[in-house]
Order: sequence, then structure tokens, then C-alpha cells
Amino acid sequence: MERHLAAVLAADVVGYTRMIGADEAGALAALRAFRAEVFGPTVAGHHGRIVKSMGDGWLVEFSSVVEAVNCAIQVQDRLTGHPLIALRIGVHIGDVVHEDEDIFGDGVNVAARLEALAEPGGIAVSDSAYSSLDGTLTPSFADTGEQTLKNVAKPMRVWVKTTTPSEASNAPTRGRSTGYPHLAILPVATSDERTDVRELAEGLTGDLDATLTAVRWLVVAVSELQHARDYVLKCTLRSHGDRLRLEARLFEPGGTQIWARKFDGDLANCFDWQDRTAEAAALDVITRMLDAERDRMSRIRLEDRTAEECLVQGFMQLRLGDSQSFVDSLTSYMQAIEKDADLADAYGEAIWTTCAGMSIGLKSVLPFYEEYFPDWVAQGSRLTGRSPILGIGIALANFKSSSDAAPLRNAITDALRVSASDAHVLHYAAWCSLWCGETSTALDCFRKFERFGKAHPFSAPAKGGAAIASLQLGDDATAIRMANEGLELSSTYASLYSVLAAAYANSGKPEKAAAALSAYRELVPDRTISSWRTMNDYGGSAGGERYFDGLRKAGLPE
Repeated sequence: MERHLAAVLAADVVGYTRMIGADEAGALAALRAFRAEVFGPTVAGHHGRIVKSMGDGWLVEFSSVVEAVNCAIQVQDRLTGHPLIALRIGVHIGDVVHEDEDIFGDGVNVAARLEALAEPGGIAVSDSAYSSLDGTLTPSFADTGEQTLKNVAKPMRVWVKTTTPSEASNAPTRGRSTGYPHLAILPVATSDERTDVRELAEGLTGDLDATLTAVRWLVVAVSELQHARDYVLKCTLRSHGDRLRLEARLFEPGGTQIWARKFDGDLANCFDWQDRTAEAAALDVITRMLDAERDRMSRIRLEDRTAEECLVQGFMQLRLGDSQSFVDSLTSYMQAIEKDADLADAYGEAIWTTCAGMSIGLKSVLPFYEEYFPDWVAQGSRLTGRSPILGIGIALANFKSSSDAAPLRNAITDALRVSASDAHVLHYAAWCSLWCGETSTALDCFRKFERFGKAHPFSAPAKGGAAIASLQLGDDATAIRMANEGLELSSTYASLYSVLAAAYANSGKPEKAAAALSAYRELVPDRTISSWRTMNDYGGSAGGERYFDGLRKAGLPE
């Protein structure tokens, strides 16, 4: 029997016997729906494999503990508020042995014991698993010290994640009360009975769900049920021998088809094909929905728009990252606040967008900063418990005025604890980490955003942020690559040119550095090193100094 190292996730349904005793048919139907619409697709989307399924739980194997923990967090997020089902989850990395389609070993035993320590809706991970997590995940867990686990020889340090009521209210919404657009993803259908094809269908469902859920202005649910206001994504996986074809269709509310595409591949390369296909389909869906939503909102008079619709328009308008985009976006956030003075995310977006525009050096943002920004901070402060975006925004505003980075770091940690897989939160946490000198955390967040935020309107700014973080950490080649990838998405986002100028200068390529700086100064003509430092000195970090030195070499005046 071959023994190998793996991350094992053990999940158990809380109160299974009680559920079955109270309503067997209803409980079994709810568990089947959960398995088909949430658990199976989420596991497959994180490259896990369900190796054992009991009536009241599952054992899942992963090659990566980061994937296992991300999967556990997303499953628990999606169960928030479920009327029947609650899970306990344990995760450990250890040796496992496969035999007769079952799994045994230290990894399994410890994961099962950890699951028993978790609270309903919570996750418990071993110290070895925790030590493998990056900066986007570690804030989610609290140290409980050494614990004695049943049938485990030595005490083990255990880390736990629980969901408090306030955190649950801040988790990425999947309910139906929001005014945002709704998308129902039908589980990818296949008539092929082969296990690998059925698992591929589940993986495609999970990947589509993970990518599309990360779009904050969109409420996504994997479900066979649709409502009148839903967009609906319907996909069928067909196979003939080793040949594969995914047929995808998007329907707007009312049932009219607005997009369709076929993706061909082969079973021998199914994993790479799954990743490419899910990404391409998700990007197409978001692009088409953006077009549909822009068209719909253009036909609604401003006075008839909801606060949420104004908020969504603000997200969309910032996509290009140029001066006018910031003005249009801030105007939309103002309109959202006027329509609903208690819409917490609107204050958070307005505060962050103002700080970002000022950090870049955009004069067009200055009137918002001088006239509205103080009131947004004051009014938003009374709502901070309602939104991780707002919590980051208020802490960022205070950091800009006091230069005290500790409260901002705490706000970033709090936001990541609540929303570790929310692309919008990851994006803002990344930039704020960069601005206060936490460069490694910033890069972790930018990298994770790239996975969950491929279809996000902020993809170009995120490329710029990842490039700046890479440069500050001494990796000029990656900085250049990331900035050029960002320019393929937007040619008007100024930071892409400034980081190129610094990275080329640091790499001994003065002509390319001068060309990049010239492009930057066309967008931000009056910027100097000193004016830049006044608004943003990257927490006085050594990485920030490296960035400024590169800009000096490129020719930016002191």
C-alpha cells in the first residue's frame, strides 16, 4: 500500500439523527441538494476529491492544505443561515493510505478528531495545517493552544474558526434580499455515467460558482430553482469517447437567451481544460451581464434607481481606472448614499476610492476629498459593524490622518477573517496592506484576488498592485510582467506605467523606463516624489524606498 502526504478535510452534519427523526424525507432532500449544489462543486472547484461519503458526513482529500482550508471556509460561508444544515469541519495534513476506494492513516484520524472539536458552522485545523496557510487565511483562525485528541498519542496545537453573528451578517451574501442582480447557476449536467466525467462536471460547476461569486455586485447561487428576476447560466457537458464539449447558455430574466458558446476539449487533458474553460465562460458571462445591466440601468431614470443600483454602477465605472472613471464612480457612490444613508458599503467604497485616487495623484478627485470625504468618514463610522469594506475604509481614513498603521492592520485582519474569499475585500485589503508597509500580505491578497477575481471590474488595478508589491519585494521581472498584463486590460490606469518605469530603471533599462514614465506623466502630469510621499509613503517601508529610488532613476523629479 502506497503512503503519501495529503490534506484531509473531515465534515460532519450537526444533529443528523435529530434531523432524520424530525423529517426524514425533508432532511434527505436538503442533504442531496446541498451535496449537488454546494459541497460537491465547491470541493471539485478546489481540486479536492471526495473519497468517502457517509450519511452524515464526508472525507475529502486535497493535494494542497490551502485549497482544503479555502474550500472549508467557502462551504461554511454558503451554509450561513441554512434552515436545516450546519457542519463541523476539521482539516489536517498528514500521511494517508488508499485501500479499496477508502482512505486511512494519520491524516484521516486527526482530521476526524479536529472536526469533533469544531463548533457548528466552524472549522478546526491542526498546527501543521495552519503553518502552511498564507496571510489571507491566517487571520481567520484563533489559537486554542494544545489539545488532547482522542486516540492521538501527543497533544496537538489546534486553531479554530467560528462564525459570530456579526461576522455572519458581513459574509458575502448569497440571499435574495439584496438589490443586486441575481444569477442562478444550474449544476453542469452530463449524461455520461463515468466517474471522471461526472467529477469534471462538478468541478466546472464549482469553478464557475467560485469565480462568479467573487463579483461583489452579483448574487450567485448554484440551484435548480430560479426566480423571476434571475439571470440563469445553463451548461451541459457532452462526451464522445475522450472528446468533451461544454455547451453554455446565459438567459436574462424572462428567459431570453443572451449568450451561448461551445468549449471543446479532451479527457486526457481535462484538468487544464477545466480551468481554462471555467475561466473563459465566467469572463464571458460577466461581460455579457455587465452589458445587459448597463443597458438596463441606462433606461432607468436616476430618481428611479435604487441605492444598490447606484452602488453597482460605481463598481462598473471604475474598471478603466482613469481620471474620469474615478469621478464617475464617486458620483455614483454619492447618489447611493443620498438614496440610502445606511448603505454601509457605499461609504466604504467612496472612502477607499477617494484615497486611491488621491494616492495616484488625480486632481479630479481633490474636490471629493475636500468637500465630501470628512462627512463620509463621520457618517460611515456609525455603521462600521455592518461591512468589512467600510471597516477597512474607516481605518484607512484614520491612517491617512494619523499615520498609525496598527488600527489599519487590525481592520485588514478583521476583514480577512470574515471574508477571506471575497474578491472585493481581498482587493481593498491588498492595497491597504501595501500602503501601510505590509508588502508580503499585500502580495498574498493580490495573488488570491487573481484567482477569485478574474471577472472582477478591478482586475487591471489589481495587476498594478501586484506589480508594485513584487517590485517592493525586489522582483522586478515579475513586476514588469504583471504591469504589462494590466495594460492589456486598461491602458489608462496610471500606476501600471509608474511601476513599469521603476522596474525598468532598477533593471538597467533606461530607455524603457523613460518611455513608461512619459506615459505616466501624460496621465498624472504634476507628480513629484515629494508630493507622492505626502499622500502615500508605503508606511516608510524599505520596499517603498525601493519604489521611489526606481522612479528617481527613471526621471521623476524630487
